[in-house]
Amino acid sequence: MYWTFGNLGSTGWDDLGGMGIVVAALIVYCCFHRWDYNALLSGSETAVSLGINVRRLILVNMVLCCLTTSVIVANVGLISFIGLVAPHIVRMVVGNNHIYVIPGSILTGATILLLSDLFARVVISPVILPIGAITSFLGGPLFLYLLFKEGKRE
Repeated sequence: MYWTFGNLGSTGWDDLGGMGIVVAALIVYCCFHRWDYNALLSGSETAVSLGINVRRLILVNMVLCCLTTSVIVANVGLISFIGLVAPHIVRMVVGNNHIYVIPGSILTGATILLLSDLFARVVISPVILPIGAITSFLGGPLFLYLLFKEGKRE
């Protein structure tokens, strides 16, 4: 049950070391490649013409994101929708420039997780609600909004 809905209550300081190293490595990698991500927004042909090895960039990104996700899920369980909600909220505010999207997504995701955990602990005081359920209540409607908004554009 703990792993299915996510729980920050059983995560200790000793767990943060491994998670912190992996997340910090991903953040550094993404910050160094933010210009490559901006070039990919114009299409893979444009990125290739700018000298970016698109296949390698995509493969390394997928491996690093899978590694980071697996380490975090192994320690805290499934906490739904933060990875979807945070970047879309940031994109609505600052646009698609990855110079702002990457740090904004980090801060927004951390804030959403912190506020969701606070809400999960306080709403029914002695009982701690699963944090994944709280984030799903935020992420589900936002995902549907984004889905229908994209459908109206086409």
